[in-house]
Amino acid sequence: MKKFSAFAVAGAMTLSACLPAPELSVDDIDLARYASAMAQVGCTDFDGITHAEIRKITGWKDKKLDKVQEEAIAQLQAIEQAGGGIRSTVGACA
Repeated sequence: MKKFSAFAVAGAMTLSACLPAPELSVDDIDLARYASAMAQVGCTDFDGITHAEIRKITGWKDKKLDKVQEEAIAQLQAIEQAGGGIRSTVGACA
């Protein structure tokens, strides 16, 4: 029985390593939180200061914020500015 338990645990750990990290997946709640944070900083993330403020508001790390920004751009909820930065196009920023 102990051997079976060890194999089951090892198998579960191997399988979980194949799944995407939940922290880096993006859902509608993440996009809404991002839109709200963007509105709070003036609708544009254009430098390290606003980026840090968005991280503080959302509680996300850089990788998560970058992933959410990519998804917002892909869904046309944000656009990249010609001079740099990202501008939200939804909610209070529409």
